[in-house]
Parts: sequence; C-alpha cells; structure tokens
Amino acid sequence: MKPSYTFYVVGCGGTGSLFARDLPQLLIGTEHRMVLIDGDVVEEKNLKRQSFQKHDIGTNKAIALARKINTFYDIECMAMDIYLTAEELSARISSDLYTIPVIVGCVDNDNTRALLEKTFTEQEYCVYIDSANSEYSGNIYTAVRRSNRQYGKLRSQIYQLAADKNPTEKSCLELAADGNVQYFVTNDRMAMCILEHCFNLIHENEPLILGVTEIDRFKEIHYTAN
Repeated sequence: MKPSYTFYVVGCGGTGSLFARDLPQLLIGTEHRMVLIDGDVVEEKNLKRQSFQKHDIGTNKAIALARKINTFYDIECMAMDIYLTAEELSARISSDLYTIPVIVGCVDNDNTRALLEKTFTEQEYCVYIDSANSEYSGNIYTAVRRSNRQYGKLRSQIYQLAADKNPTEKSCLELAADGNVQYFVTNDRMAMCILEHCFNLIHENEPLILGVTEIDRFKEIHYTAN
C-alpha cells in the first residue's frame, strides 16, 4: 500500500507561493494533502514575484493561496495563518495519524529554519525539503527520517545557522520592489526543483534523491552532502 503524504509548505512568499501554485497538479487523484503556513498578508509589492493577484491584497498569504487551490483543484488544501514560533507545526503533525509529513521550508530566515529542523528530528517518519536562495542562486537540502533514523544532511549539519535573518543589504522583497525581477526567475527555478523532488517522492518508481541541489544561473548540480 502506497503511503499518503501531507505537504506542509512553510512560507508562501517568492519560492513558496510558486511551488504551492503547481504542487496541486501532482496531487490530483491521490490521497495526498497540502497545508500552507504563513503569517504574512499580501501587499501590492508581492505581486511582482509571488503567485498572487490584485484582489488578494490585504488577505493572509496562506489563506489566499488555499482558496485558489481549493477552487480550481479537487484536492484538500488547508491554511495556517500564523508565524511558527515553537510547537505549532509539531502539534499539527501529531494530530494526523494517517499520513507521513513532508515539510517544505521556503523561509528567508534561519530562526524559522531551525524550528523546522527541530520538528523534523522529532518525527519517526518525515521528509524535509529546505530551500534558500539569493538573487541568482540557491540550494535545496533534502533529508528523510525512517524508523527514527535520519538519511541525508540538514543545513545546520553543514554550516552554522545564523541567529537571525540571513544578512543582506536589502531583502529579496525590497529588491523586487525596486524592479529587480531576477528574484522571480530564481524563485521559479527553486520551486520547480522542489516540485521535482516531490514528484519522485510520490512516484515510488523514481526514488527521492537525498543531498543538496545547487542552483545557479543556467546550471543545476546535485550532490550528497558529507
């Protein structure tokens, strides 16, 4: 019997909203589900590089995306309109006894990333896909827990996570507001790469590839993190 998954998409901004837009097409006709998590509200400046439209302005991002998905696709998509602080995701996962959690991290700060890693390490069975990017490049870490054993490295096992947001002169959102559309191109490539990992996860004849996928302008490299 094939496992059923619940995809917890944490962060519905540049990469997360584009990934959430396309994931439903992989889930049609399956028992898999989606949960979107974000405390942000859609602003006009988000329209340049995120999967929102003008009528979404003023609405929570997770709720706005979930409404679209539930309208256009015959799948189950739920929303949590919160910023994760400590135990919210663990509590939500613990309340579901019938599906395997797939945590998809699309956040722009290491504080939240550390919370997602902690939640992952607490699970008996879990998949964790963590993305991070700058203007032209990014990387995706993929790890799995099976029977309380971890396969694949977490980001914090390769380098020390920052105590706060990753240092930049301007945030991705500020650069996008200045008319920098390169972030949209990079975010879209990141979202597509995550989608490829999810495709392999759902279709068991295509094994999930653990390790790190490096994405740069006009190239993509995957390797096993040591």
